[in-house]
Amino acid sequence: MKYFFFIAALGLLITAGCGDNADKSTSEASQDNELQTKERPAHQVGVVTIKEQAIALNHELPGRVKAFMTADIRPQVSGIIQSRFFEEGSLVEEGQQLYQIDPARYQADYQSAKASLQNSKAELELALAFQSRYQSLIKTNTVSEQTFDSAKASVAKANAAVALSLAKVKKAKINLDYTKVHAPISGYISPSTVTKGALITAQQQTALATIRQLDPVYVDLSQSAADAKTLQQSLMTSRMTKGEDAKFEVTLLFGNNDFIYPHKGSLYATDLAVDENTGTIRLRSIFPNPNAALLPGMFVRGTIEEMGIEETIIVPQKAVSIEADGSKVVWVVDANNIANKRAVVTSGTYKNNWVIKSGLKTGDTVIVVGAMMLQPGAKVAPKNIKSKDSTNTSSGATKSDDHATANAENNKTSSN
Repeated sequence: MKYFFFIAALGLLITAGCGDNADKSTSEASQDNELQTKERPAHQVGVVTIKEQAIALNHELPGRVKAFMTADIRPQVSGIIQSRFFEEGSLVEEGQQLYQIDPARYQADYQSAKASLQNSKAELELALAFQSRYQSLIKTNTVSEQTFDSAKASVAKANAAVALSLAKVKKAKINLDYTKVHAPISGYISPSTVTKGALITAQQQTALATIRQLDPVYVDLSQSAADAKTLQQSLMTSRMTKGEDAKFEVTLLFGNNDFIYPHKGSLYATDLAVDENTGTIRLRSIFPNPNAALLPGMFVRGTIEEMGIEETIIVPQKAVSIEADGSKVVWVVDANNIANKRAVVTSGTYKNNWVIKSGLKTGDTVIVVGAMMLQPGAKVAPKNIKSKDSTNTSSGATKSDDHATANAENNKTSSN
């Protein structure tokens, strides 16, 4: 029995010793991790402190791209297509020949009309000769007054026949010219709906092709009738201060990643009627489109500047990242200089900034430069980015971007 208690006591001592060693190992590992964390340099980042600012209203409006000019090519005469002279989808110039319709019948009509004209002219010359002869004989009473009146009537009738023949010649020449189908405007031409040998009819419903002028283009934005009053007031105020030539700039966004179209447009016209189906008013703007990036029918979103003033939060565009699911996030630094991602919702753009609808509040610290190297929970060394104009924060961030990136690379090297 004594031997049994001795063995049990020995087992307890061994177990306690192992536990102490395990706790000691865990404690030492934790201390090592803390020491490594303290020794690892913090990432250098450029930050801005968020605060509300008074900016011009810049709400997004849905819209569609419209061609500046559109021309459907339809034949003016019937016949067989002999040739096509354009490459489908290419740029064609005004006056360029597109199709050739078989001209044989219209050439014959033209020749026949010219022959009829010559016959009418001959009859006119004969009538004039009779009139001249009777006019000299009427003085000697060789012919009667009735005969002379008939001669004058014949001349008038011959003149009318000549005029009618001239009209027929002109019409035949027009129809002959219509066998050559030309481009009425310059622009990009669609694929042809007919091929060589196809029979077409004059003014048929189906167009042979369509030409669209794409530089510039119209963008028709839709605004609710309730909000249109704000726009009208802004228009009136702007024209009173800047004159009748005052313009409203328009910015476009399109694509899943909210790509900002590089060219600014301007508000061109506003509709004076409300669409009964949608309850919206059409706002037509005009945009340069040198590279044909905007195509007719494309869905876009537009923001009209100077539509009023409001207090809101804005952040530089480069501070906002777009995740794979399309959501937007920013890196926020807390009071302990720890960086973490935060989801935000935007409502539009203002100059080089995103307008934040939700996700940020006054006093938050947002990383603008150096976020590429970060992991959630990383220790950072924030440095405020100063700029003369808070609305141009992104320009200040651009200037210090290379410096911050170089510091981050150095920190990474030293930590390794």
